[in-house]
Amino acid sequence: MTTLVRIVRAFPLVLPLALVAPLITSGEVQAAAADDEEGEGKTYDYGAKVKIELRMEDGTTVRHRGELRSFGNEWRFEFDGAGHHHVVTLDATHEEGDKELEVTLAWDRDGESIIAPYTDSYPVRKRQSLWSADGKLAIAMTFKPTKFEREDSSRDDKEKLNPDDDDNPLGGNLFK
Repeated sequence: MTTLVRIVRAFPLVLPLALVAPLITSGEVQAAAADDEEGEGKTYDYGAKVKIELRMEDGTTVRHRGELRSFGNEWRFEFDGAGHHHVVTLDATHEEGDKELEVTLAWDRDGESIIAPYTDSYPVRKRQSLWSADGKLAIAMTFKPTKFEREDSSRDDKEKLNPDDDDNPLGGNLFK
């Protein structure tokens, strides 16, 4: 069989593949370009998800989950559990890639200070507990460093009121 005959016989198999291949490739390229465009406009804050567990005198455990949306800021968590109102204040510092966080914490229960501001190192992704001075109460925390998408706090100019709008109660001359 000659080469020309082989090419002619393979033509019905090769032609559809040749027509479809550019479409598949361009779709992947377009999807990658869309991902790049989305990534450019987004900014992230580096913080941590925190799991808080409080142990009461009778052994009851109160659990709360929260987010430190950025490091270096004081975060306050208020929640109710086991018949009490709890306020846990956390301030953590951490650099991306470190295995420990430097955490300052305070715990108030029903307005009474259980743990005054106390600073300690906490391992990443490992539970560590701290007991009160009398040994009856405890707090345990687990920190998981996370990137949080920064919320856009810019003002949307589309919703501005037009001063000449008749529906605007402050529009126009008020002293007519």
